[in-house]
Amino acid sequence: MTFLDELKSVLATLAAHRMRAFLTLLGIILGVGTLVLLSSVVEGSGKFMERRLMEASGDDVITLSKRWSDEASGKTTHALDRFDARALSHAPHLSGAQVLSLSSMTVAWGTRWGQQTYVVGTVPAALSFYGLEVDKGRFLVQGDVWNRSKVAVLGPKAGSKLLAGVADPLGAEVKLKGQRFRVVGVLRPKPTMGAGPFRTWDESVLVPETAFADRLAQSKELNQIVVKAPPTVLERLGLAHVVYAVRAIVLSRHHGIQNFRVSDPLEKGQSQAIAKLIVGGLEGAIALVCLVVGGINVMNIMLVTVAQRTREIGLRLAVGATKASIRRQFLTEAAILSGLGGLLGVAGGTLIAWLLSLGLTMAFGYWPFVFMPVQAAVGFAAALVTGVVFGWYPARKASDLSPIDCLRYE
Repeated sequence: MTFLDELKSVLATLAAHRMRAFLTLLGIILGVGTLVLLSSVVEGSGKFMERRLMEASGDDVITLSKRWSDEASGKTTHALDRFDARALSHAPHLSGAQVLSLSSMTVAWGTRWGQQTYVVGTVPAALSFYGLEVDKGRFLVQGDVWNRSKVAVLGPKAGSKLLAGVADPLGAEVKLKGQRFRVVGVLRPKPTMGAGPFRTWDESVLVPETAFADRLAQSKELNQIVVKAPPTVLERLGLAHVVYAVRAIVLSRHHGIQNFRVSDPLEKGQSQAIAKLIVGGLEGAIALVCLVVGGINVMNIMLVTVAQRTREIGLRLAVGATKASIRRQFLTEAAILSGLGGLLGVAGGTLIAWLLSLGLTMAFGYWPFVFMPVQAAVGFAAALVTGVVFGWYPARKASDLSPIDCLRYE
């Protein structure tokens, strides 16, 4: 029998027993489909996170934050100050440095009960530095910083919670630690991640950094210093070199004591790589289990096929067919059967991934559909291998039959 004849035979068998064929192939379809679907979703989620991170802070942001206790003595230290930020802002490899102070405070309006909200002390340059946009009013200006003005810019969620029912929030006053701050602006919505431990600008209240230090925190201590490096420097020197230079500048000011920590996009990339590795292992395990189940089903259906075609096998052996040709015939049928399941799995997994990306795009505004050809090819190849491995025993059993016994079989 030629390969085309064997293919026609397999398709005819599948057409005659559609439900049995579907149940036989279900394990392989699920295994390959799971591999294709999860790989697409994982890759799409990675691109989604990268885009959100870029929108929130950019991949050139390096954050220095204070370490709450000294590693050697265990005593609390005041790690970062404005002189550190000034030194970093003049570094040749950096395009700017921004101070950032924040604290969770009770913010109230009028006679309403206060709500716990993050209050951020920052400077006017934060608008472009973090890619913030003003929806109403204005952002902080340099005069606010010089005069320690009691003005505030609200994130959109903070504004809707604190000033619910107020038609125009501009000019309204909110209370921070008993002091009245006048609202001068409201930000546009921003992705809920990015630089800063609070992870969101939308739920924050922004005040001048000097007003935060003198009127609210009564401390010159900074929570963070955020620095950026120009893309040309990153391409020429690499991010690792820039991070090393940032750490060296602050260490020299702190007399070699590293009472601060540095986080950068490398950490984000490492975390994403670990997450992808874990999910990849899980999807591989799920696909393997499904393929094994599918392989057992294929072996079962091939054993049934051998039993049904016993007289045919005997006739072929009687007219001169070799055991190798009989074995090859049934192995080919098993491989075709599994390959068909693999193709259906690739098509089904791709279709579900595409539909899922459409639904997530409607929910989040953006979710890329990513087709992973390597994973699809691996899944299809795994289906073929599964068919050959689990089809070996039925094929061998068919080739070992005696022609006389086969012709006597009813």
